[in-house]
Amino acid sequence: MSKLCKSCGNYYEGDHCDKCGYGDPNLKTHAADKYKKPTKPERFRTEEEKELYAEWEKEKKEDTEIKRHYDPNAGKKTLAIVAVVVIGVIVAVLYKSGVIFSSTKTEVIEKYFKSIQTSDFDSFVECFPKEMKNEYEQQRTEGGYGKEQVMKEVLYGDFIDSYGSDYTIDVSFGRETKLKKSEYDLSEYKSFYGSAPNVSEAYEIVTNVTFKGSKGSEDAKLYIYVGKCSGKWCIFNITQDNGIVDEDTGLKTSEN
Repeated sequence: MSKLCKSCGNYYEGDHCDKCGYGDPNLKTHAADKYKKPTKPERFRTEEEKELYAEWEKEKKEDTEIKRHYDPNAGKKTLAIVAVVVIGVIVAVLYKSGVIFSSTKTEVIEKYFKSIQTSDFDSFVECFPKEMKNEYEQQRTEGGYGKEQVMKEVLYGDFIDSYGSDYTIDVSFGRETKLKKSEYDLSEYKSFYGSAPNVSEAYEIVTNVTFKGSKGSEDAKLYIYVGKCSGKWCIFNITQDNGIVDEDTGLKTSEN
């Protein structure tokens, strides 16, 4: 009696289909899907054939649904998202440590004077090591001052009195002297603040500053001491010396 192959729909005699091999225990490969398609008009199909074709249509529909919902790029998209997140974390860590986007030793000085001129307290305190920054913020909070108020009325109110509210600050740089380790010992700093940053290098930078406004103007020669703390340049101290311009520094020096 002929049997209907459930793999390709062929009628066969014996233990396995002689067309696709279905039922052959020694056959290592399955029949191709190309066999699973109607080869006989529906009106001529037997009940057994109708059931078989219906089963194939169901399998085909399920396969289509699976392919429709499967995104072959899903894994790539996930990896891309993870990569972006990881890069963002690395950039944030490097930025915080000062490895990237950190100011140079002269840029931090320019930032310092710009923040004074614009009364930008947040920018101002970022020019100093964290201990000094915290001290400024604590004094402002305890005094009940707003950020702009503390800059204009407390820290640099005398600038407005001397030069006018429209005053500007021009900065230029002269000689830079790299300091030896023994020349920037922070033991007193640590004694005062309770902790001290790790300074990898430090410089004394001769800086010429011109204050000018509607009420008057003034030139000042400053010795500004900056240190590199965890990759970020900070201001530690500023001393002043008024005088005349000399050829060595291009800035003002004291007259004898």
